[in-house]
Amino acid sequence: MKKYKIILGLLVFILVLSACNSNETEVFSFGEVKNNQIDHIHGLGYINGGSDVVIATHLGLYKYEKDGWQEANSQKHDYMGFQAVREGFFSSGHPEEDSEYKNPLGLIKSIDKGGSFEQLAFYGKIDFHYLAAGYDSNTIYVLNETPVEEMNEGLHYSIDEGASWTKAAMNGFTSNYISNLSAHPTRKEIITIGSKDGIFISNDYGQNFKPMNDTKMVTYVALTETGGFYTNLENDTVYLKSFLFESNVEINIQLPKDLKKDPITFVTVNPENQKEIVLVTSNNNIYITKDEGLSWDKISSNGELSK
Repeated sequence: MKKYKIILGLLVFILVLSACNSNETEVFSFGEVKNNQIDHIHGLGYINGGSDVVIATHLGLYKYEKDGWQEANSQKHDYMGFQAVREGFFSSGHPEEDSEYKNPLGLIKSIDKGGSFEQLAFYGKIDFHYLAAGYDSNTIYVLNETPVEEMNEGLHYSIDEGASWTKAAMNGFTSNYISNLSAHPTRKEIITIGSKDGIFISNDYGQNFKPMNDTKMVTYVALTETGGFYTNLENDTVYLKSFLFESNVEINIQLPKDLKKDPITFVTVNPENQKEIVLVTSNNNIYITKDEGLSWDKISSNGELSK
């Protein structure tokens, strides 16, 4: 009889343990927004090949979908250098308060929409503010500002998700102010850098750069398969323009009237629908268009998410 009691006890224990593990996998989700006031936005994009845009903030992730905003209920890390890819996202940054993770996070990757992440490189050593990744190639570019034994200062790239790195010479890049890095979605060798002196483009993994046009004060550039979008300041006015690699023609995208004096800090394009564009401004206003600028919806006003 005692043997049966022991076996029964073990079965109950296994069932309880299984239930606990099941609950753990179900903990992370996007749901009701508990904090709709955002102070810092560090990136945005369409993660995991989805149709909903996600923003990375000082206090975790938020998702905007057809029914409005949702907030991640856990993993509220300070995601820096956030870059969406089809498999999920790459990022860097700092762990949330009272977390057991080391600070900084180094280079991380999530494939479950932020529910967990893999530590790829420089865990506890580097916080990458300038980070880009090809949406489908997963080629990673970082501009390291914190030299360590494994990586000195400057632009580096990895084609194996952080297992090995190559330093780029950056020949021809002449600006001393960088707004962002942008990697081509599929062509591993193409990277652009937005800067106060314009857009610089490289077709050889950042070894050599040349100016893409004569535009100045570029605050963000985002590459697509055939070209991309960039935003700049000219005579204290904000512009958003689209371009093609095979043409010198650029098209002005109509912007909301109240955005003209509010510089754009982030731009993302839906990989499945390039008429859908999302903008973030320096005042944390967020706008979305689904018809390439013919109409815009304002979904955040000074960091307050719309309901």
